[in-house]
Amino acid sequence: MGTVTYPDPAVEALLVENFVGLKINVAERHPDFKEAAGGAMVPWAPLFRTTDAKGREMRRTLGWLSPADFVCDLRIAMGLGQISRARFDLALRDFEGVAGARSPLAPEAGYYAGVAAFLGAKRDMELLRDHWDRLRRNHPTSAWARKAAVIDDHPPGTPHA
Repeated sequence: MGTVTYPDPAVEALLVENFVGLKINVAERHPDFKEAAGGAMVPWAPLFRTTDAKGREMRRTLGWLSPADFVCDLRIAMGLGQISRARFDLALRDFEGVAGARSPLAPEAGYYAGVAAFLGAKRDMELLRDHWDRLRRNHPTSAWARKAAVIDDHPPGTPHA
């Protein structure tokens, strides 16, 4: 990560503008390691744990990522953070940016774009359906498309419980 991903200008700009980084060497355990790792076992490195200002975990990603995929991963983390603060329009912007990218993370972002749109529009099922139908058309074999298939349990025009 230190030779390819972190030095990338897009990664560096996103990190500097939106995150406070903490790097811990797992081979030389610092006394604060458990707290920084969120109390969980770290089975492999690198481990990226994105938290909000209060230390609540928003996202956890394990393993090396290319610069483009790391930017997408960070944008998903940002979108999840925006959802937790009820800033659905900002979350939707982050998710849609990733959903439109050529990235293995695009299906996940498409799923969360539907969630952000749904919540931001006072639980509009048609908006959720539009996003998830697009996800299922664009990534029909993804695990996220299978998760979005729950929308079939809610025919158009029926209220969501």
